[in-house]
Amino acid sequence: MLTPEQIKYKIDYEIVVDAYDDYEVSMGWYYTFDEELEFPFAATAEFKKRDGTVEFKQVTIVGLDADEESFRGSDFKLEMADGEYIKPIVYSKLSKIDASEQTMELFQCWDFWVEKH
Repeated sequence: MLTPEQIKYKIDYEIVVDAYDDYEVSMGWYYTFDEELEFPFAATAEFKKRDGTVEFKQVTIVGLDADEESFRGSDFKLEMADGEYIKPIVYSKLSKIDASEQTMELFQCWDFWVEKH
């Protein structure tokens, strides 16, 4: 786990370095995630059922389902395996992520960024 100082440094000097507007910031996040997230990884996903109840299921995340525009808000899409299919799921619906240290550090940076912006 990174310290707040390490997170700030990584965001400022590796992810959004030389970004002058929202578009460039989103591109920084996209390219960093596209190049550095390590797949597959396991997570618990939240699904809303037709009857309005919520169910939590173990899923396998297999890729990034995004483009530069996807990182303008407080969420982004990933791809999860569902049998023979690949389906999109938003990051905010995931919990109990079991991924590599590098991937967990990137998510830690994202969570910090979203909380501060």
